[in-house]
Order: sequence, then structure tokens, then C-alpha cells
Amino acid sequence: TARVTVNRFWQSYFGKGLVATSEDFGNQGQLPSHPELLDWLAVEFQDLGWDVKAMQRLIVTSSTYRQASKKRPDLEEKDPENILLARGPSVRLPAELIRDQALAASGLLNREVGGKSVFPYQPEGLWKVNGAHYPQDTGKNLYRRSLYTVWKRSVHHPTMAIFDAPDHSVSVSKRQETNTPLQALALLNDPTFVEASKVLGEQMSRSSDPRLGVVTAFRKLTGRKPLEKELQLLLDLREKEHQKFKTDPTKLKGWLNTGEYRISSTLDPSLVAANAVTASAILNSDAFLTKR
Repeated sequence: TARVTVNRFWQSYFGKGLVATSEDFGNQGQLPSHPELLDWLAVEFQDLGWDVKAMQRLIVTSSTYRQASKKRPDLEEKDPENILLARGPSVRLPAELIRDQALAASGLLNREVGGKSVFPYQPEGLWKVNGAHYPQDTGKNLYRRSLYTVWKRSVHHPTMAIFDAPDHSVSVSKRQETNTPLQALALLNDPTFVEASKVLGEQMSRSSDPRLGVVTAFRKLTGRKPLEKELQLLLDLREKEHQKFKTDPTKLKGWLNTGEYRISSTLDPSLVAANAVTASAILNSDAFLTKR
């Protein structure tokens, strides 16, 4: 039990377990790439009293995990899949964390722990396919962590499904990882992400220095500062969108009216909308979606 469990912990951080076939530890599965490490982690887990939090801390504070994840020319042929663990992991965030990270970066995330399932935004009428009603929540319940999103086995939450979250009809030990245009459409149109972009846009608009506003939003969403080339592209986008919204204010309604949150009336709506578009562009980037 300990070996299977710590292997799945390792898989959640590195994208692949020490035993690649995390669903099969039998004769049909693959042998561990680092058998002594797997055994040590399993014994450590037991010695720690099966303390899950302590095991997470042990893995993320290890020198192995804290390595840079940049590809190294000397490993391209020798170890393209990082089986030797000579560099840090580079994996896309799970579906739930993509949503939670957007909410956390914007400051909307409700950090309350425990309680009933909640009903965040989803397309209207989706549950009518089997005669049910979806009672969408309001207020702070809209921003609870994805862990608390209600499960309906026959109708999976669409955005979670698009980012490969399983539909709960069967138990899975490893999720598939796809890269499709639908994911970009979800990030651009799901009210949760549009609303998060709007809130970030409002925060950016309060900064007297446009560069500082963009850099701050980028750091909140990605955990790093933008490269100069990235920053210039975002500033150009912001200026272009600002001019468009000033010329045709009707175009900003979708950005400012989506979701329950309402921006301050003291701010320039066209500037907030332009900043929201800029934040959305960051949110749709690989830097936001991929943990490095």
C-alpha cells in the first residue's frame, strides 16, 4: 500500500511515477526506474505515521524536485523523458488547479475549508438532458476551490472535462493529458476565467505604471516575471485593445458584465476591459498552464 501510494504522490509532481504504470504494480506493469528510492519513500511514509502532508513536503523540498526544468542539450538523446531525474518536472496543471490558480491570482478564491458541494458557473440547461435542474450558486460559493464542485456522474462539469478531469464513473490512477483547441476556448469564454481576468484587469488599472501592472499580473498568474519580449507583446496588446474599446464601448460589455463581480465605478471601463484582455492573454499562455 505504501509503495503504491508514494508512487502516485511522485506521479502528481513529476507527471510520471517511479513505476510508470501506476495503475499496475503486477507482472504486466513496468519495473521501477529507481527501486531503492521507491522503497525508501514507502518506508518513510510508514515511519511518518502515514502523514500525507509530510510526504508532500518531503518531495517538494527535495533537491530532485527543486532542479530547473529547462531542457538540457546533453540529455536530449540520453534521457529525453527525464527518467533519470536529472532535471525538474514540467507538467501541465490538473484541471482543478487551473481554475483554482486563476481564482487565487485574481484574489477571488474562497479559501474556506470543508462544507457542502457548490454549484459554480456552467452552461445553462446542461443538466436538463436528464431532467435535472442546476441551482447555480451565488456569492462566495462561486469561488470555492474546485475540490468542492458538485459531482454528477452522468453530466460532468464541462471545463473540468475539457482539461481531462475524469468523469467519476470509474476510478483512475492516472489522467490522460490532451492539448486541444477546446481548452483555449474554455479559458477565453468560461465565466470563471473571464471574471478572473476582469478582476485582474481592475487591479492593473489601479497602477499608475502600465508596465508594473502587467508584470504584477503576470507574476500572479505564472509565478515568474515576464521576459522583455513577452512584456512588450502584452503592452502592445493592452494599448491596441484600449483604443478599440474607446472607439466602440459596446465591445467591452462582455468583459465587464460577465460574472457577479462588478468593477469600481471610479475606473475607466475601457482601460479595465483592455487590461482584462491582457490578463486573459496571460491566462491562456503556456506559462500559466504549465508547472515548471
